[in-house]
Amino acid sequence: MTMLLLLVGIGCAGGTLAALVMFLAPDEIKEQQLRGYRKSRRDAAREGSFLMRLTWPLVRLCSFYAAMIKAPEYKDRISEKLRHAGEPAGLSVDEFLGVRVASTLGGLFISFLASQIMEMGTGVIIMGTFLGAWLPSVWLNDKSVSRLRSINRGLPQALDLIVMAMGAGLDFIGSVRHVVEKWSDKTDPLCDELTRFLHELSLGKTRKDALQDLAFRAPTEMVKAFVSNAVQAERRGTPLVEVLKIQADVARTKRFQSAEKIAGRAGVVILMPLMLIFVATILVMFGSLIVKGFRGQLF
Repeated sequence: MTMLLLLVGIGCAGGTLAALVMFLAPDEIKEQQLRGYRKSRRDAAREGSFLMRLTWPLVRLCSFYAAMIKAPEYKDRISEKLRHAGEPAGLSVDEFLGVRVASTLGGLFISFLASQIMEMGTGVIIMGTFLGAWLPSVWLNDKSVSRLRSINRGLPQALDLIVMAMGAGLDFIGSVRHVVEKWSDKTDPLCDELTRFLHELSLGKTRKDALQDLAFRAPTEMVKAFVSNAVQAERRGTPLVEVLKIQADVARTKRFQSAEKIAGRAGVVILMPLMLIFVATILVMFGSLIVKGFRGQLF
């Protein structure tokens, strides 16, 4: 019954808040007209998330006021993380700050409502507000790290396929296009970046600029090495297929070395849980004897 009252209260307050946002929002707030990559991201996010469609008016209102924040270094860090995360939902820096403000308000409201219905203290309100402000940053950090890791993991195989296609007679751009067309998972981050690379070429960018933009969006060590070698080969007239073959071998070797390093670290990481399990086992087996020994009743 308490949970039902909580859900009803959240729904009623959410509807009231949405109405207030629609009627009290400043006239300057307008839906930004997006184009290209960000538009496709925004449309896909709206179609796949009812929560985003429901809360977007509040996010837009919060974004309007977040744009007034003068913190260029902080906004530059957020912009970098959004770029590494693939601009999820087509969010700009101000829109992400709006999401964070809206999440903070949502955490404050839900925790306050829960504390009133369940008769809890103010600690729940403080914790809920903190979680609301903290979760968007955690989500963005996790998304950026996992996306860059996925690009690193898939690059050696992609380079092998590109080299095979070039060996069959295609040029570099044709090989990349062939690999992208045959990619099984179109939502894969590396496939997404290569598709964007081809799209920029079709808009008139040079291959050098498009490759440098790829390294700018995904600045991992493997991607930077691939872009640098491809640009140098184009500048010096070196056969690109040989350069990419060497780069694929180097990338695969680095990936194996990274896996070996992680495997070697696993033994050290698991040592502490094993020690705790060992101590717990000792306490279970000899706990009564230890207690008697401290009490002087062992003999």
